[in-house]
Amino acid sequence: MRCVLLGMCVLLLGGCLTPDSKKAVAQVNNYTITVDEFNDAYKASPHTAFTYTQTRAEFLNNMINQKLILLDAEAHGLDRNKEFLNMVERFWQQSLLTLALKEKSKEGVNLDKWVADLRKNSLVKINQEYIQ
Repeated sequence: MRCVLLGMCVLLLGGCLTPDSKKAVAQVNNYTITVDEFNDAYKASPHTAFTYTQTRAEFLNNMINQKLILLDAEAHGLDRNKEFLNMVERFWQQSLLTLALKEKSKEGVNLDKWVADLRKNSLVKINQEYIQ
């Protein structure tokens, strides 16, 4: 019951906020969680797709905890860790591939032909020693 009342208070207060998307929902040290950032994260949350949904207050508390952990990790240099940077690189590549394929699909491009044309117009060298 207390969670429901707290959630209702957050919703009511959220309705009173100005439409300024830069308005702070929360401050974590020098980092501001904006209205847009909070709303986007809440909508994208898998919890909103299932029967159990977190209240906005619970979700905000989780965001704050995550930000505190991230700030601590950065303070300890984990953001410069080789393993982390490799993971970011792989994520970046996969995300860019997904976006490129999605865009070409929207354009109605035959993806197999497009990739074949890319290969034909590029210099590709394969060291046969490693694939035998």
